[in-house]
Amino acid sequence: MKNQHKKRCYNNNKLELLNIISKTIIKPIKFNSLDKAKRYLKSEGYKFRQAFNHKEERTMIYQNRYGWVKISSSKDYLNDDTLEQGTVWKILKI
Repeated sequence: MKNQHKKRCYNNNKLELLNIISKTIIKPIKFNSLDKAKRYLKSEGYKFRQAFNHKEERTMIYQNRYGWVKISSSKDYLNDDTLEQGTVWKILKI
């Protein structure tokens, strides 16, 4: 059996690589109400596919021609300025 040597891939432009990696990390979009989140998804062309509900946790799956997103409810701060907490809806690409 012949020795097989793996070729290493070297990228001389590290800034370009870091830029590509930072684009793959997607922060969730937050809404204070479910109606606003649904309106946003409808404007982006997403259609409802499935819902998962367990006690207080609610999750919905939406799809458009580019991919899937998940809307989930969580208890979090409503604003960055106040300490008031409530239900926040997060949209995250899957």
